[in-house]
Amino acid sequence: MGKKSIIDIEINEERCTGCLICALWCSYTNYKTFNPSRANLKIQDRYGLRPKIIFLDTCKKCGQCAQHCLYGALNIMEGSN
Repeated sequence: MGKKSIIDIEINEERCTGCLICALWCSYTNYKTFNPSRANLKIQDRYGLRPKIIFLDTCKKCGQCAQHCLYGALNIMEGSN
């Protein structure tokens, strides 16, 4: 079996609730602080009917955001090396 690597993260914005769990885990994984403003993704209009998920150029595609998304708004797309 080949080693798996994350090649992309699928976004299903219609499932996003704006809870920021993804941003909390991203900031903790990368900066050892639970601070959504330090995350490599942003949730815009999180109190609206349709939050928008935006990944910044600093995203390392580690997949922590998708692994901890409780609502299926983010999913890991894997590929083999």
